[in-house]
Amino acid sequence: MKQQLTASSTPITARPPLEASGGLRFLRDLPIGSKLTLGFGLLVVLTLIVIALSLFASNEASSTISSTNNVRQPTALAASRAEANLLRMFGAVRTYLALGEPAFREAYDEFNRDFATDLARLEALSTNLGAADQQRLVELRQVYERWQQYPDQLFALRDNQMDREPAYALLNTTGTELGGNILINTNELIEEQAQREPSETNNALLKDMADFQSSFSAMFSGLRGYVMTRNSLFRYYEYEINLDINNAAWERLQRERDLLTDSQQTILAQIENDRNTFLEQVPEEAFTVMESPSWRRDLELFSTEVVDLTSRMETLLSELVDSQQAALEQDLERGNASLTSARRQTLIGGVVAVLAGLVLAFSLRQNIAGPVRRLTTVAEQIRTGDLTALAHVESTDEIGIFAETFNNMTLQLRKEKKRANDLLHVVIPLGVALSSERDFQRLLENILVEAMDFCRADGGWLFLREANQLRCVMLRIPSKQINIGSTDGTPLTFPLVAHNSTDSAPPRYTITLAALQGESVNVSDLANDQRFDLLEMPHPDLSNNYITTSLLTIPLKNNQGDVVGVLELFNARDPETEQIIAFDSNLQQMMESYSSLAVAALEAYIREQVLRQEIHELRIEIDEVKRQKQVSEIVDTELFQDLQNRARNLRQRRQRDKNATEKTENPSEEG
Repeated sequence: MKQQLTASSTPITARPPLEASGGLRFLRDLPIGSKLTLGFGLLVVLTLIVIALSLFASNEASSTISSTNNVRQPTALAASRAEANLLRMFGAVRTYLALGEPAFREAYDEFNRDFATDLARLEALSTNLGAADQQRLVELRQVYERWQQYPDQLFALRDNQMDREPAYALLNTTGTELGGNILINTNELIEEQAQREPSETNNALLKDMADFQSSFSAMFSGLRGYVMTRNSLFRYYEYEINLDINNAAWERLQRERDLLTDSQQTILAQIENDRNTFLEQVPEEAFTVMESPSWRRDLELFSTEVVDLTSRMETLLSELVDSQQAALEQDLERGNASLTSARRQTLIGGVVAVLAGLVLAFSLRQNIAGPVRRLTTVAEQIRTGDLTALAHVESTDEIGIFAETFNNMTLQLRKEKKRANDLLHVVIPLGVALSSERDFQRLLENILVEAMDFCRADGGWLFLREANQLRCVMLRIPSKQINIGSTDGTPLTFPLVAHNSTDSAPPRYTITLAALQGESVNVSDLANDQRFDLLEMPHPDLSNNYITTSLLTIPLKNNQGDVVGVLELFNARDPETEQIIAFDSNLQQMMESYSSLAVAALEAYIREQVLRQEIHELRIEIDEVKRQKQVSEIVDTELFQDLQNRARNLRQRRQRDKNATEKTENPSEEG
């Protein structure tokens, strides 16, 4: 997944400065304390005049506020909390099904208690709600009671693999019984064959029996691997290949059936019966189950029942919140009408006092309330998500300073939002794409290529740590058509780069410093940075002609903090001018998050390969033990011992005959 990152092209919006002259200009630059001293002197007089009128007009507004505080706000807050706890419950159940960690089950119990408390709070407030909201609470209680019966079922299924996975249960019961009988009977067949007189025919039979036994064991192991992991490699490369080998060995045994003893034919008939039953019942049924939604019953129950119930409860809570918000807006409109009436009465009663201080009040309004209101408007724009809005600095007083601070805060919010969006929409999907790659070389190439595209880098290296060295496994510079170490490029022959941590002097290479200290290195101009030397390029076209200016070196660290490799990008390019620029610090943070996902993908691949190697070595060891056992059984038989004694007596008799012949031919020597 690739996504081009560019700066927002939305123009910055700000209020134009207000023109001021004379006294207004003087008041604009006064500190707010002085402005307030002048203004409050007038406001005290005005307040004494209008206070009586305000008391009479505020009764309805107080009633509206009381309704808001006692009903609307608590109901909306409880519904919002219930919705949040519902999502937490849902997330805890889903995470427990995925990971099986007891902590998530405990978290579910806690969130369930919190949700029940919120629901009880809503039901206590329901007497003051409308009929529609009361009906929503009744339905919410009913759906919640249905919902509660599923988590314990899901947890029980998650904790019992036999109940949770039908294919696994089938393999461990019927499959294991039939497969075990086949292997045991095959072993008896091999043991009886080993006791027969050695001959070319008997040895060939013994080999076919061993081939049948080993291929069936490998076929069963492949089937088990597919059922355990749902990885199609086990089915198509382990089970089916060994099934073909087993079928071929079985056909040879059938053709050679007349060469077997009666007891061996009886055993072979039992093997045939068990093998046919196994092939008819176990693999196809297991494959059908594994390819259906029922391959895990807990996930099927979760997706078919719990998800729908959760969605319905979330819808009911959202409708309840929306209903209360709409009622709250209506109450606010009534309160606003009451306050408007109060202001009208106050205006009529204090018109004379207002005229006396009109000029000063207007001036203060322009120099305090106006900038604050405009600043509030900008804040409201930002609250609604418009982070491009900026407050205009209209004066040098505290409001002007606050506007500058506000603009700096907005700029920081834009950067943080962009970083969060990049992490959500770019870095995490890249990590998911890396984790799905099964080819190791292509995985390495994807890590480097995606990082270069993400940072608009002209080139990049990828190093893996081996003991106390760094081995370069990938180098790409598209502008020079250099593609060393990739899936379709030139094989990499770059020497190992030592980075001994015992050296007293600091490392001279950025990759060495990043590997030793586990921290990123961002160099804007390598030529003017005396701390580092230029790492020599392993290509004649690059050593003299390619100039490295900016560098970004990211250590690849696992969860334990160990550095397993280093990713280095060089020569970032401006998206518009294509000029070489320094790597942005925000991109550096994104790449540090991306490196964690890349290391996780690498380690997952390595763990899978180690497991495959261990399984292969175990299989070889088992075959060697079986061979030694078969040889030992042949050597220890009485027939083999008798043959050895006869051979020994034959050699001794030949030696005596030879000695007698020599005495007869040379009688003088004997005398």
